[in-house]
Amino acid sequence: MKTATELAKRPAEFLRTTGVNYATFTIILEKAAAHVKQFKEQNPIHRRGRKGSLSLSQQLLLTLMYMRQYHTFLSLGQAFSVSESYAHKRYCHMRGILVQVLEMPAGLLAPTGPLKVAVDVSEQPVERPLKGQWDYYSGKKNGTRLRP
Repeated sequence: MKTATELAKRPAEFLRTTGVNYATFTIILEKAAAHVKQFKEQNPIHRRGRKGSLSLSQQLLLTLMYMRQYHTFLSLGQAFSVSESYAHKRYCHMRGILVQVLEMPAGLLAPTGPLKVAVDVSEQPVERPLKGQWDYYSGKKNGTRLRP
């Protein structure tokens, strides 16, 4: 995958890919970097462990690309040379940072309340063959299997 600086060489392509221009991208990136630095200073335990394979710039680019184009995480993972689950993990992480950095309402990028789902539960007839349906009858209901 091209980096943000490589994509910035073509401003129209960068804008179409991410939904923001490169100047806005760098401002968001600086705010996100400051937020991450402040978080790590306040929570020194989070400085430990293995370092991630994506830089903060790539994580932001992945997040903006998902928000703009709704790629699957499988295709984003392949584009950034990471697994599907890691791409999703980085997206969720950066989404939380963006909510805090850009001072957005929490429910704007991700729903916080319960979701309402409508399910059609009307009865549907089971398709059975008109001829030779005795072959599909097990006879378990009445305990005997007698042929007429």
